[in-house]
Amino acid sequence: MKNVHNTLQHLVWMMEEVASGDYKQRLHMQGDISLAFNHMVDNLIELSLYDHLTGLLNMEGFQEHAAALLAATVPSTHYYVIAININDFKNYNALYSSEQGDALLRKVGHFLQSCCLTGELCARLHADNFVCLVQGKNAKEIIKRLNVDDSDQWQGITSRTYLFRHGIYAVEDIAVPVRRMQDCALYAANSIKNEPQKNFALFDATLAQHFNLENSLLKNFHQAITEKNFHIYYQPKVDLATGKIISCEALTRWQSPQGQMVATEQFINVFETNGLITALDFYAAEEVCALLKQQLEAKAPMVQIAVNFSRVHLLNKNFVQQLLTVLGKYHIDPHWLQIELTESAFMENRLATLQMVRELHEAGLTIAMDDFGTGYSSLNFLKNIPIDVIKIDKLFFAEFATEKRVRLLLKDILSIAKHLQLKTVAEGVETKEEVDFLQRLGCNMVQGYYFYKPLTKEQLLEVLAEQ
Repeated sequence: MKNVHNTLQHLVWMMEEVASGDYKQRLHMQGDISLAFNHMVDNLIELSLYDHLTGLLNMEGFQEHAAALLAATVPSTHYYVIAININDFKNYNALYSSEQGDALLRKVGHFLQSCCLTGELCARLHADNFVCLVQGKNAKEIIKRLNVDDSDQWQGITSRTYLFRHGIYAVEDIAVPVRRMQDCALYAANSIKNEPQKNFALFDATLAQHFNLENSLLKNFHQAITEKNFHIYYQPKVDLATGKIISCEALTRWQSPQGQMVATEQFINVFETNGLITALDFYAAEEVCALLKQQLEAKAPMVQIAVNFSRVHLLNKNFVQQLLTVLGKYHIDPHWLQIELTESAFMENRLATLQMVRELHEAGLTIAMDDFGTGYSSLNFLKNIPIDVIKIDKLFFAEFATEKRVRLLLKDILSIAKHLQLKTVAEGVETKEEVDFLQRLGCNMVQGYYFYKPLTKEQLLEVLAEQ
């Protein structure tokens, strides 16, 4: 029994060593126990460090092997981390099936592995994201070597100029964690996602600045929510027939604990990409509902408030119910809240948008199409979707004074809206000439600095009380 006990203790010790990262541990005993144990260790290593689809290293395996490789390298060796993504891979999967997509991933993995020399690594991180650690004198040499788009074997897979996009990170300090190097390379590759004429991007000082800013925004998001560093401002919408405020739009602003304002376009774009925008939108909705409750219970003057919701919500089947739960929490009748969705959101997924807008309408909410005129709205779609308001984008008024065609377009938009029985709001209005023009053509409301800049809650309530 003592021998059995000692053997079990030794096995437990070895398992702990393997779990801590010492994958070289093997049992050296005669018999089936050693064979079974060593086979199990081999399988665990295979599962934990390698990608089952392509046979390449996986993310964990790449980070472990790359760290060891860089630690053992001589100072004169120049390494680069290259992230490789397949353009439009989701569309390829949808068009040809997931099996064909897997076959393409295996083919790409095999090709990239063949490009790597001794002392270099290749891995598949996830989905269509690959990464290589390669040596070279400079980035140009690496680009030439990995310019796989030149190969005839990729013809016909995509209509884009390039099938692949590459992000290049030059390893200048081996003390930087491999995960960060990898993330920087991926960030560079994604920076040209919407630039079809480019297939390589170097992680330079400019991208590094953007990367660090985005990471800082993401890191501080939850703290900002908890500490209410996001502030809601309210920009009134003025009825051109009466000159009175009849609605307003809630605008989210981020003020750091040091008092600095974070540019709205910066954090909105970052949070949309990372999915945090859904939490921020509901944060704004809660703040608005709290204000509505306060005013309505006090029987104080109040108007309908519009809240912007990202197109990301269109992917959430429970969005409408979640929104109604917030309204119920504050005992707010739905007609006090207006939902603003951008024109591009309506165009991206028409069926899902149509269904959601119908559900919102049935619940008693009013819907506004924001930024109208900046996208590619189909008039037939506009006719069929049950919206209540179109908001004419402020870009129309940037050239209002100099471009006659702008005024002609505005005239046509207002005429179409009138025939479709849609209310109209003109955004970004700053001059009396613009107000007079819109009034003559029957525009319902104006939102802009000519009447009011965005107001704090206290300023809005003061204006409404005077009104």
